[in-house]
Amino acid sequence: MVNICGIEFKNPIIIASGPGGNGQELAKYIDLNKLGGFTAKTVTPDEKEGNPPPRIVNVKAGILNSIGLQNPGIDKFIEDDLNFLDSLDTNVILSIGGDKKEDYLNLIERLNDSKAVIFELNLSCPNVGKNGIPLGIDKEGIYSLVKEAKKISKKPIFIKLGVETFLEDLVESAVKGGVDGVTLINSPKGLKIDINTGKPILKRAVGGFSGPAIKPIALATVYRIRKVFRDLPIIGMGGVFTFEDAIEFIMAGANLVGIGAGVMSDPERPINIIKELEEYFKVHDYQKIFNCALEG
Repeated sequence: MVNICGIEFKNPIIIASGPGGNGQELAKYIDLNKLGGFTAKTVTPDEKEGNPPPRIVNVKAGILNSIGLQNPGIDKFIEDDLNFLDSLDTNVILSIGGDKKEDYLNLIERLNDSKAVIFELNLSCPNVGKNGIPLGIDKEGIYSLVKEAKKISKKPIFIKLGVETFLEDLVESAVKGGVDGVTLINSPKGLKIDINTGKPILKRAVGGFSGPAIKPIALATVYRIRKVFRDLPIIGMGGVFTFEDAIEFIMAGANLVGIGAGVMSDPERPINIIKELEEYFKVHDYQKIFNCALEG
């Protein structure tokens, strides 16, 4: 059992936002209640159709995707998905996104009375902050958003960030704003070109890169943030396909471990990892494993 922000998670494994949708399809294959937590797909104020196809392409040791935050918008989400999520016997994290600060704040107000335990603010592009700077790399924008969100939220606030050169500065701004935790990492950007046409395969050219190949990058990012922010709750993710991968993330300083692309290739993977972790923790102490990053 893992406790962060006063919330008890029955195990450290959660589903990352995106691949599991809003849970109803995945529930046909696995018992979601056995998970430590489930993160819903990012919801935005209005419906988003997503990017034009092709939106997914296989690459070595991973995939590129350009889904574009496709979702039905907050009204349909509340109508079609929220009751199901509220019915789950596991911790639900709601991922919210928008084009400006007010979008996030409005969504928090709309979802404040749900049974979810955490709001995860997805700060990926194309969110924009001051002077058109993408919100995910705008220190002042992050500080302002988190500060305002904390004033109205009934739940802990996490922010989801990618691999940025000045990531410590961005996290520091969020901490000053009162953030409760961070989710690392959002998919780094990648590109694949068709050598017959000389053009990118994805319609939007660049897409999010996920899969086993990004694990070392994600681990290094979690590790570097844990070294600076020793008490900040971290949800670590990126290339988790085995229970050994999950152990590495915990050793790097992640309190919880998210599975994204792994569930796309095998819906039963999260449950299998949980079973293997249960056996592992019969002979290894979670807290001692977690302290590796603090002591190393």
